[in-house]
This record gives sequence, structure tokens and C-alpha cells, in this order.
Amino acid sequence: MIILRKLANRPLVKLLVAMIVALALAATSRGAEWTNLRIGDPFPRIRLPDMAGNPVTIPDDVRGKVAIVHFWAVGCSSCRDEMPAFESLLDKYRKRGLVVIAVNVGQRKNDIQSFLKALKIMYPVLLDTDGKAAIRYEVTAVPKTFILDRDGVIRNKIVGEATGELLQKLVLNLL
Repeated sequence: MIILRKLANRPLVKLLVAMIVALALAATSRGAEWTNLRIGDPFPRIRLPDMAGNPVTIPDDVRGKVAIVHFWAVGCSSCRDEMPAFESLLDKYRKRGLVVIAVNVGQRKNDIQSFLKALKIMYPVLLDTDGKAAIRYEVTAVPKTFILDRDGVIRNKIVGEATGELLQKLVLNLL
């Protein structure tokens, strides 16, 4: 019982439990509108603040670009490995129309800032503090990455970690 109490107080465990409960509630109360995102579907519209508090609307604000939308959390080792690969891709293909947006799920801004600074991440990070975007995009675990075409249509979904090589291949097919 003591071990369970200690685990329950860990931020990542709290986040995962909250996401699972919220996803279950959303699935029962919202119906098909909130579930079953498939390749070829338009990316559902949502508005989130960036780290400076400015609102960003996806997919509207990335229309005309190939977009990588990456859901992540501090403490996710796969996210720590992937995020520099996104930065590298962006450096190579920004001029051809690539954008990267990272969506942090349910964590404190101070923790996020330290993480980003350590990894030297410069692309936009949005804050999903209440986890509603994660629910809408069926993020039951992180990392989860969507690759959108220039019209805001989902062309790839990656659940779990992806290599830089795979990401490059998927992005190049759309640029």
C-alpha cells in the first residue's frame, strides 16, 4: 500500500491516470466526434496557448505547411530522444515548408522550460494543461506524433518513439 501511495504521487503517473479517466469519459459522453482519428482524416481543430501565452490554432495556423504535431511529457525518455530529431529535421526542411509543434500534456511550465533548455529545443511548444487536447487526439500515452499534409489532413500517426530516419522519410514524402 505504501508503494502504491508513492507511485500515485508521481507527476507522470498522475498524468497518465488523468488521461485514461478523461479519455474514457470523453468516449462515453462525446461519441464518435472525439474518437477514431484515421489516416486521411482532417486534423481536428483545437486552440492552445504557446509558452508565451499566445494562442495557436491547429490546423489553421499551419495550413500550407507540412506539420509534425508531437504530444509529449517531461519524464518521457522516448520524448527526450525524439525531440532533438525534430529540431534537426526542422533545420533541414524549414525552407521547404516544414513546421514542428510540440504539445506538452498536463505539466507545469517551469518543468517544461527546464527540459526544453537542456535539449536546446527552439520550435513552438503548446500547453495542454488540462489534457483536453490529448483526449481529443486520442493520446493515451506519450509520445504520439501526427504528420499533417499542407491541407491539415493526417497522413501519418506514430504511437511511441520514431527514429530520425523514419521521420525524415515520412516528411519528405509530403514536402
